Amino acid sequence: MQLFSLLADIDITVFGQTYDIALSWLGRVIRWLIEGVGSVGLGVILFSVILRLVVLPFDVVQRVNMRKQNAKMEQNKEKMDKLQKQYANNKDMYNKKVMEMQKKEGLGMLSSCLPMILSLVIFIVAINNFTEYSQYANVQNYNEMVNAYNAQLSSYAAEVTTENFYPETDGENAYIVVKDDLGADKYLYFKVNEPENYDTLTAEEKVSAISAVSNNDRKYFIDVEKVWNNAELSALVAEYLPEEKDSVTATDEERAQAAKDYFMSKAQDAVVTVYETKIEPEKTSFAWIKNVWATDASYKHPILEYEEFKTTISQKSGCGSCNGETNGIMEHETNAYAEGTYKIVTGKLTEQKEEANGYYILIVLSIGTILLQQWHSNRSQKAQQKYSSVDGQGAMTQKTTMIMMTVMFAFFAFMYSAAFSMYMITGNVLSLLTTIVINKCVDVSLHKKAQKEEQAKYDQRFYNRRNAKKD
Repeated sequence: MQLFSLLADIDITVFGQTYDIALSWLGRVIRWLIEGVGSVGLGVILFSVILRLVVLPFDVVQRVNMRKQNAKMEQNKEKMDKLQKQYANNKDMYNKKVMEMQKKEGLGMLSSCLPMILSLVIFIVAINNFTEYSQYANVQNYNEMVNAYNAQLSSYAAEVTTENFYPETDGENAYIVVKDDLGADKYLYFKVNEPENYDTLTAEEKVSAISAVSNNDRKYFIDVEKVWNNAELSALVAEYLPEEKDSVTATDEERAQAAKDYFMSKAQDAVVTVYETKIEPEKTSFAWIKNVWATDASYKHPILEYEEFKTTISQKSGCGSCNGETNGIMEHETNAYAEGTYKIVTGKLTEQKEEANGYYILIVLSIGTILLQQWHSNRSQKAQQKYSSVDGQGAMTQKTTMIMMTVMFAFFAFMYSAAFSMYMITGNVLSLLTTIVINKCVDVSLHKKAQKEEQAKYDQRFYNRRNAKKD
């Protein structure tokens, strides 16, 4: 019993089972693209381009129709000015006349509004799915760190078989103690909480009992005597003793705590290794951004604060690996996502908890590209804005819309992840390029059409004059 009284408070918990967040079909598409490309940033950009291509036909219809409306109003500038003066006090009649003209020319407001509504719906869907996938990515990355921590601790314990252990009890718990002849590199014990009639079990039943213990209930207990009887390991563990203490002057409790700190430190080193070699370079970083699933800002950090991380594992997040259940992963009995666990697992990632995740570059680009897109759109629709209302308030409405859109995009850029900012920037740039190309094509087409009409009029006049001479 002396062994257990010494070790009773010197245990290292192996953290519980990890889960992943359930993804919708679109979230799975995002995951497939990112994992297929091999770069999280390029995957986000590719997804943004594909979405833009999906809505491109509708976008083309909208842009062409709006450009034609603008061109038609420019051609009928004198007529439109006359209508505005004539119906200055009758907005309804003015709007009716404008609609009649648009109908005569084969133009309609529905063809302009419908693609815009569709784009807005897709924009909202994208927000939801990027949020969902960012939660999934953050949890998956943390799961890898938890698993690395657990695996490092497990590597110190001998595999339990019918040949290499015997039970010990302290009246309340049973311990599986690894035999001494297994080698000098095994120092930890398994513990089973309050087993019933444990001593009456066969060897096979005892192995089965240990194997059935989930990570939620499993702890490793340090065999302090083995640690300090191994000269090489003892020198390493001694670094964790209190100041001015060595292996001789330290008390049993201090030596035991030093051993615990050593093994925990090694497990945390494993977390740092998996983060620096796999998670950051392969799953979170892109260009200057350390974690694309956090905001591109100096006040955000690659490793989230626990309260921020907790929002990604809220009960609203469906569980994708909970035996078919869809409730939140925090509702399951696991300590993997507790605050204390999070602080231990990320204990040595202090630099990543303090360094800037980004430098507001994507935020500035998000705002800049939407401003440029709105400015170009307004500039190419001056006539339409001027004559869209009898009092010319359409231009002012467009300016207000531009301000509102800019504020909205700025809000999203600050509130959502860098990955979502990349989506917005990509969409804005493609939309701008699409508008420029479509406007150019429409202008060329209308110019050719006007030339043909002018040529037809000229030919008709020439024909009429020739016939008149004959007569």
